[in-house]
Amino acid sequence: METDRLYKVLFYIGSGWNFVISAALFVLTGSLPSIIGIEPPRYPIFIHFNLTSIFFFGCIQWILARDLHGHRSFVKMLMWAKLAMGPVFLYSIVLGSSPKELIGFLAPGMALDVIFGLIFWRFLVFSRPKVAV
Repeated sequence: METDRLYKVLFYIGSGWNFVISAALFVLTGSLPSIIGIEPPRYPIFIHFNLTSIFFFGCIQWILARDLHGHRSFVKMLMWAKLAMGPVFLYSIVLGSSPKELIGFLAPGMALDVIFGLIFWRFLVFSRPKVAV
């Protein structure tokens, strides 16, 4: 079931997801708050920094897809970053510090990021160097 080809395709899909989301949200930064129904942020530069990190996650996944076994440390970094998003998102919900509209908007992307974090973890297990007996 698991093959290098499968993970290449998954990493390319993840890369594309990050590129599309970062580009779309960058273009919509000014109008997105009104579309979602929230107040505009006081510091839009914060949003641009986040979108830049999403874009670079896509770049790293593109690099990984091209050389699956040469960049395990990148996979570990992405795995922890993606898996950390879930608890941070839940923490934000528990605190009630984010508007419900924003939570509803971000929830599908956060869920997908956690799924990709699990895929990265599974890849690390799959690509682990085999121990000679």
